[in-house]
Amino acid sequence: MHDSDLGVIIVKPNKRARHVIARRKTDHISLTVPYRMSRQNILNAIESLKPQLLKIAPKQLPAITEDTNLRTFSFSVQIKRFHLTKSYRITLKNQLLTIFIPETEDILSPVAQERIRNLIEQALRFEAKRILPQKTEFYARKHGLKYQQVKINKSRTRWGSCSRRKNINFSLYLLLLNEKQIDYVVLHELAHTVEMNHSPRFWELLSTLFGEDAKAFSRTMKKIESESYAYFAH
Repeated sequence: MHDSDLGVIIVKPNKRARHVIARRKTDHISLTVPYRMSRQNILNAIESLKPQLLKIAPKQLPAITEDTNLRTFSFSVQIKRFHLTKSYRITLKNQLLTIFIPETEDILSPVAQERIRNLIEQALRFEAKRILPQKTEFYARKHGLKYQQVKINKSRTRWGSCSRRKNINFSLYLLLLNEKQIDYVVLHELAHTVEMNHSPRFWELLSTLFGEDAKAFSRTMKKIESESYAYFAH
């Protein structure tokens, strides 16, 4: 949803929710609402909460600078000032993403930070399109599961999803996690090609695929401790 004052609002229906809970993120408002709450009631809740939300400053992400130690699943990031360039350039070679910026650039400015994050996200998308389909194919063959296709998106609200047609989507930010967490998400979505809900049968299947208690591991996914993820978390 979009509000002229608050901007983007992501509504999350929750069967356990009894009240509306709003959280200010960097570039949107996260709104948890009771399951099947009507659109009009959601709009009324937004109007009621608006004065309070407008007083809360958006969450600020930590700055990415030359000294930042930022590592993803498949590459590390380094930023170099270069006196011969007047624009931003990147190279991705030998698991190292180098971002060249003009020597006089104010790296802490909002414009510079946005450009740097966009370039890192560009590399993440490239790598996600290379790595995640491979992992999905590997585990599908290993466990005798079938899916249609794998697509990469920029979701910040979910790591992955699976449609009833067995099309699987992964967030490019998944590559900011460690390999066990990535494998868990891949197996989670593959399990949905058999069980579309989160029934006991789903968790039993996923635990078998994952090799340990999947439901217990899923709880750890709600609090990601990756240092690199903190530079993009909203």
